[in-house]
Amino acid sequence: MTTQSMQALLKAGEVDKARALAESALKQNKDDRGALLTLAKLASVDGDWARAEELLQRATKGGVEDADSRLVKAALATERGDTDGAQALYTQVIREAKPPRAEAHFGLGYLLAAKEDFAGARKAFEKAVELEPEMAAYRFHLARILLALEELKLALPQLEKSLELNPLNPPTYVIWSVVLQQLGEMETAENLLRQGLKLIPDHPELLNQLGAVLAARGNVAESFSLAKRLAVQFPDDASMQGNLARMMMATGHRQEALDVCRSLAHRGLSTAQTKSIEAMVLESMEPPDVEGAVTAWREAMDLDPDDWACANNLGNLLMRWEEGNADERLTAASEILMEAIRRAPSRAEPLLNLALVTARKGETLKAKAMARQVLKMAPAGEKELREQAERLIKTLG
Repeated sequence: MTTQSMQALLKAGEVDKARALAESALKQNKDDRGALLTLAKLASVDGDWARAEELLQRATKGGVEDADSRLVKAALATERGDTDGAQALYTQVIREAKPPRAEAHFGLGYLLAAKEDFAGARKAFEKAVELEPEMAAYRFHLARILLALEELKLALPQLEKSLELNPLNPPTYVIWSVVLQQLGEMETAENLLRQGLKLIPDHPELLNQLGAVLAARGNVAESFSLAKRLAVQFPDDASMQGNLARMMMATGHRQEALDVCRSLAHRGLSTAQTKSIEAMVLESMEPPDVEGAVTAWREAMDLDPDDWACANNLGNLLMRWEEGNADERLTAASEILMEAIRRAPSRAEPLLNLALVTARKGETLKAKAMARQVLKMAPAGEKELREQAERLIKTLG
């Protein structure tokens, strides 16, 4: 009865009550297995892995194992980087536990998501939600996987229910607002974030995302104000400083934006975003500092090996640069753009740029084939991109 009560409190999010109940049970019986495992779970949530390990060893003294001990073991294995061991433990719990344990499906889904097995993660999270539909975290992570699979409309109900179950989770507001932006529902995204800020006043994630939405809606003054406020509040947060630099650049304060980016670089806090902003500012100078921009784009690429846009922008710049050896520049541009395509094979922009570079190198048939592929890839809504590809094909004859 005590173990069930502790588990129920944990699932309900009553962490303090579960902790108090477990500690009280241990005072009465230092070997209370349910209390030991409850406190081990709480220690793992707190990141106190040594404490979790010690409690687990006490609970499993004599080789006694069950679903709860294996779930704690799986969390510890994940922390150690033993993902195969953790996956085996979750799978064992899924196979053997009666009744089924939603935590095991959730843990397995989390591991599979980290391995980018999104289809497998989706299946695991869906099962967790089926078993415990009132757990906000399960629905939130299912929504994230659905977004990764570009299932926006399926993700929305999960986000809505997750927020209903736990209206004090900032990431839910942030991710939901991003989905709404992608669907073009900018006003709804703004209202959602403002509602979240009523419940969680001055939360930096929500303020930061609200600033992005306001900028997209053309409310530059309030967006800039939020960016400055957060940058002052978090002077060592590169993302906050980067957003301020972005707003400075967008409002014509280019030197100030450059100063922010270089200050971060001096402190070893550069990100792909701040280096990209630095590159764009250097390109926009009169005259442009092309060499400086090339260096900044390369540094941005190194800082984020998955960011295709900085590689695409660097390739585009090398293609347009008129100084130096043209063959060398076009060869370098081709290599960079192929890297952009490797990073984002479904994006049409780097392929179009590669087609343009290939055409300049005199490889007409190859360039035309690439341009035709752009037309197959580019959505109908990307009118300008499609028109560029069509013009290239026409020009090449």
